[in-house]
Amino acid sequence: MAKKYAVKNNSTIMAKKAHNKLDYYLRTPAGEDLYLFTREYSATCYEMCKSGAPIHSILYGRKNNTAFMNLSKYLNFMMPYFVECYNLSVA
Repeated sequence: MAKKYAVKNNSTIMAKKAHNKLDYYLRTPAGEDLYLFTREYSATCYEMCKSGAPIHSILYGRKNNTAFMNLSKYLNFMMPYFVECYNLSVA
């Protein structure tokens, strides 16, 4: 089981459409967009993340939606890499 990270500042996750897929970006409080990953298109995930969703609502959220839970699982799996690569401050 991977360690769970809690990002200190109020970063948000944004989704942008790209060729039947969604590109996810981490928007820092300074307004910088950091590319995270690309996943298959899901209407639920796009509606939730198109204007920016708090990162904690994705990391620790639970819904009865397979696409959202897969996104949450993948983000939890990739967080150690993002923390190291982008030098994110964690709690």
